[in-house]
Amino acid sequence: MSTEAWPPVPARITEAEVGIGEQLARGGASTVFSVLGQRKTLLYKRYNKPRNAVDLDQLVGALGGWGENAIDHVRGTLAWPVATVVDGDQASGALVVRAAAEFHLTLPSGRVKVRDFNFLLYEKRAEKLGVPRATDREKVDLLRGLLDVLLWLDEHGFVHEDLASHNLLWKLDPPEVFVLDCDSLRPLAGDSRSPLYTTVDWTDPRVLTAEVERPDRASTSYVLGLLAPRTLVSPYWYPGDPLPAERFPAALTELVGRSCGPAASRPSLTEWGRGLDAASAQTTGTVVEPAPVRDPAVVRLADRWVFAGGLLFGALVAVFVLVSFV
Repeated sequence: MSTEAWPPVPARITEAEVGIGEQLARGGASTVFSVLGQRKTLLYKRYNKPRNAVDLDQLVGALGGWGENAIDHVRGTLAWPVATVVDGDQASGALVVRAAAEFHLTLPSGRVKVRDFNFLLYEKRAEKLGVPRATDREKVDLLRGLLDVLLWLDEHGFVHEDLASHNLLWKLDPPEVFVLDCDSLRPLAGDSRSPLYTTVDWTDPRVLTAEVERPDRASTSYVLGLLAPRTLVSPYWYPGDPLPAERFPAALTELVGRSCGPAASRPSLTEWGRGLDAASAQTTGTVVEPAPVRDPAVVRLADRWVFAGGLLFGALVAVFVLVSFV
């Protein structure tokens, strides 16, 4: 992937200069549009309410200071902000990296959507829409792919504040992950002036109870501790639910337990990496049926609503503004 003349846009740009195409997704915090012309590798994420531009400028500036290998990595794995769209001294939106076509799918209706983790978690319903089900080994490999992205972010000093199923895209052959909503990245060593948008069902309880102001490294470990059983056991899994030995790799059991506990005891990303590497060898390489962890009637009803919600709101932008701290 060449970095020549990329990104094809200055670090700051007005909305009139963007070249806005068709609307692709709309949610509570923003609306996403395609971008015309030479900038078609980008998307325009327009905020419903203007934000302080300083945090976005910092993310855009970080990208501009990296070399070719780092930029290539970003383009393949992260919807990183490459330009702040400004209105005076406020950010009205951001131009972000667009996920490759392999992370999209065409529904029976002909509509093209991103393939987010909701299609992986709610796999039986997704299969009816033409999405092949992943094997247990492929799921572990996807989790490992996500971990690699998170490790890269951590090594470069960033934490993602809204890790959730609708912000994670996936593909197979080979299994790879692309992370959305990267204007929710925060420098680990700094504060943020931006409002916090997070998804309650995936948010560290320490954030929900105001024990900490914003997600941190321990919060990332907590989300991994939800993703592993929700991907491999049941999308309705919650801390305290069983981890059936016939469905869940033993190498991950202790890590999941620790990830849901006190922050100081949660596994590091390195520990998660060792666990996922071992877990891959403990899988069967076959499609495994989800485990019933709750009342079947309740699960069926929740399945309809949650999956429909994922399809509607989980496309290209963090649109579940369920928790907002300013």
